[in-house]
Amino acid sequence: MNSTLKSMLIAAAAITSVSAFAQDKATLDLLVKKGLITAEERAKTLDEAAKARTASGLNKVFVKEDATKRLTFAGRVQTQYESIGATTTNNAGTEAKSVDFSNAFMRRLYLGFKADMGEGISGEIVYNFADDTLDKAIFTSETGYGNFILGYQKVQWGLEENTSSSKLLTVERSASNRFWSESAGTNGRLGFGARHTGLHYANKYVVDAAQTLEYGASVANALQGETQVASTANDIGVFANLVYTYKISDTNKHSIGLNYGTQRDQRDNVGTNLAAGAASTASISGYNPYIKSQFDKLIVQAEFISTTNEARGSAVERKPEGFTALAAYKFTDQVEGVIRYSQLDTDGQGASFGDLYRDAKNVGGFYNKFDSVYVGVNYYFVDHNAKIMFGYEKAKASQLLGAIGNAAGTSILNGTAGAGKADADIFRLQAQVLF
Repeated sequence: MNSTLKSMLIAAAAITSVSAFAQDKATLDLLVKKGLITAEERAKTLDEAAKARTASGLNKVFVKEDATKRLTFAGRVQTQYESIGATTTNNAGTEAKSVDFSNAFMRRLYLGFKADMGEGISGEIVYNFADDTLDKAIFTSETGYGNFILGYQKVQWGLEENTSSSKLLTVERSASNRFWSESAGTNGRLGFGARHTGLHYANKYVVDAAQTLEYGASVANALQGETQVASTANDIGVFANLVYTYKISDTNKHSIGLNYGTQRDQRDNVGTNLAAGAASTASISGYNPYIKSQFDKLIVQAEFISTTNEARGSAVERKPEGFTALAAYKFTDQVEGVIRYSQLDTDGQGASFGDLYRDAKNVGGFYNKFDSVYVGVNYYFVDHNAKIMFGYEKAKASQLLGAIGNAAGTSILNGTAGAGKADADIFRLQAQVLF
């Protein structure tokens, strides 16, 4: 064969392999098979192509600072469909059917970056593009005395709340957890747990091969969020946690934990967020004990949440309580059944039905007590990395209270519980992919 033609074929394959290495490897294999080039020439061409790719930077992720030892990317995609229908009864006993509601949407679109600088120093940012919110932004120093974390992340409050949404066994968290941890506003929720900016600490003490003791604390802004607001309401909140775990094997382990928290109440006397420059006159503090056990294919967990919410203005002191219990059983490696019961007593403080049961805006009214039963099936394609979850929740609310922030400015915190109630059927389907 003409040596010029052969050289041209080899050169063309080498140049193209910089941008399409896998495809041109197959091309070179074909050329060898047809006898147009030798196996030695093929090997030399692939070696030159690999060097060309390295020189071009196609085999490398460039970071801004050379000090970065490792850069990790992570993502979470959750797509959800929901259908909600309900019946309500007012305090006069008149029953009405709420307008049915259905929706398909992107529940979460997380993209995270973690830069490891070596010597136990790292930085991490996670953003949720589904609702344009920051999920986490922290600087971590791992030392022999534990991990010191500065920045914006969740404090330890609520077993469900502090379980990653990627590892939840139910499609959504319970109304009990949402009452304390979701943002405060004209919805009755407390804005107590979840994400706060401050200093966080975590450590683990290994008792022996089977027993560990984890403990930590947070000193952070009382107000949820990553930025400072122009309000004298904002103050320091303190959270602490302790967890004892007894591990027999990877599928036979048991934990008992306790969370504690105290902070300034970030709501005014009618339950809305404090205005700029307003001062908080009360605090919220309480405990959150929980247990979690795994017996091979069976997982059971339960938690209790209780706080004392000091009186504010004309309001009186309230002591809301919540309880959640869950059991999940894997019938096969891919199919899992889940059942959960949750109840909440706001102690006369009240909360919106639609803000405790996500997106149930078609159910109006503020209620004093809530309870629900969730039944679901999870199908795992590749563990939690690729799964589909289906859940049905029967949610009820009772003791309808007055509307928040009425014309007279009367606080619903002093409202009288009536006979009104709500009953909702909530169906949710969610698909998840992690990478």
